[in-house]
Amino acid sequence: MGEIYSHFAEVYQKGSYPEFSKWILGLLPSLLDKFSLPQSGKLLDLACGEGTFLEGMVLSGWQVSGLDQSSAMLRLAEERLKKTGQPFRLIHDDMRNLNFQNEFDLITCWFDSMNYLLDLTDLENVFNRVFRALKPKGGFLFDMNTLYGLFVRWQQQPMYISQEDEDLLEIHIPSCDYEKSEASLRIILFIRDPQTNQWNRWEEIHTQRAYPMNLIQATLEKAGFQVLARLGNLTEQSPALPNSGRVWFIAQKTA
Repeated sequence: MGEIYSHFAEVYQKGSYPEFSKWILGLLPSLLDKFSLPQSGKLLDLACGEGTFLEGMVLSGWQVSGLDQSSAMLRLAEERLKKTGQPFRLIHDDMRNLNFQNEFDLITCWFDSMNYLLDLTDLENVFNRVFRALKPKGGFLFDMNTLYGLFVRWQQQPMYISQEDEDLLEIHIPSCDYEKSEASLRIILFIRDPQTNQWNRWEEIHTQRAYPMNLIQATLEKAGFQVLARLGNLTEQSPALPNSGRVWFIAQKTA
């Protein structure tokens, strides 16, 4: 998957992206209660990013760990979590290398980070490693962009401006490869240096793969999980449909 977010991390934190984590934080307690999943204990957040979700969870009493392969994102997460005054653990690694045994009560992975696993064997590997890392009865919650999400919703705007102010211009250009079931988002950043007043241009390409929902569920079950729900609307907790742009999986390690 490579080192992305190197220049995008600061832009990400300043934008509306962390609002997604705050939204999940507000909905999570009711989900854990509804599906009888642990509501306290040890949490591991995969692809934890700049730490907004971890911050909310540690302030709610959870013992938190976060894993991310972006060193830039982890620096931001560390700054955020230090301000809570609570203990935390951050791990600079790829989720495909996850290596824990029966340690966590809850493992999460938000904002379609699982879609960055471009090979089914990688998805299988991560699910197996998450299963081993969870305690019995532990919960595994994550969301993924669907085939409809990547190939219809992502492509509805051939180019759009995500952020714009006097110091920043963020442009997104989506594309897709139907044969590979992959879609890419070309992110072009123009950032003004406040010291020199010069503009710098940076570019990153974020590629995701969409998997059929039934295949994701079968892969989870093969790893040993019981799939408790796959939701298309998290607020309404309603089932995913063929035209759902995103699917939310709620799974449990029953053994």
